[in-house]
Amino acid sequence: MSKTVNIINFYILANKLKEKIRTGWIEVKINKNRLESVAEHIYGTLILSIAIDSEYNIGLNMEKILKMLTLHELEEILMPDYTIRSGITPEEKIANGKKSVKQVVNGLIKEQEIENLLDEFNERKTKEAIFCYHVDKLECDFQAKLYDLEGAFSIDEAKKDVPYYGERGNEIESIAKNASDFWIEYDRERYKDDKIFEDLLNEIQGLK
Repeated sequence: MSKTVNIINFYILANKLKEKIRTGWIEVKINKNRLESVAEHIYGTLILSIAIDSEYNIGLNMEKILKMLTLHELEEILMPDYTIRSGITPEEKIANGKKSVKQVVNGLIKEQEIENLLDEFNERKTKEAIFCYHVDKLECDFQAKLYDLEGAFSIDEAKKDVPYYGERGNEIESIAKNASDFWIEYDRERYKDDKIFEDLLNEIQGLK
C-alpha cells in the first residue's frame, strides 16, 4: 500500500477511540448523558504530563512520553477496555493488546517502533514508561473525582468494586468517604515511591 493509504487506514482505525466510552464509567453507572471516551482519556494524560513537566521540570524525554501516551490505548481499538471487573490477568491483557496493536499498525513504516514503544510502556522499566503508567492511572483517579464532585458517581456503585480489591478491600472501604475515594485509595500504592504523584493524588482527593 502507498504511504497515503497507510496514513488514512491508521487514522480511520484510531478515530474509533473518539466513540469508545471508557468501560469503567459504564460499570459504575456514572449518572451523566455523556461519558469520557478513550480518546478523551488520552487527551487528559497528555495535558497532565505537560502541566507536571512545567511545574516540576521532571527531566525526562517528553517527546517519548507524549508519543507513548498518545499511542498507549491503540490496543483498545480492536479489543475490550478491560477493567478490574473483567476477570482477565495482566498477562492476558498484555498478550491480547500486543495482537491488537500489531493489527492496527500493520503496514506502517514505523510499525515496529510503535510496537516497541508500547512494549516499553507495558514493561515499565524506564523512567519514561513509569511516568506514563502513573499519569495513565492518575487521569482515571482525577476523572473519578470530577464525576464525584458533579454528583454523578454513587458511593453505592463504587462499593461494588470492593470484592475485586483482594485483601485491601475492607481497608479501602473503611477509609473511603465518597465514591472517588475507592478508586483513589486503590491506586495509592502505585504512587508510593513517587512524591510528585503522591502530592497530586492528595490534592485531587481533597478537592471540594
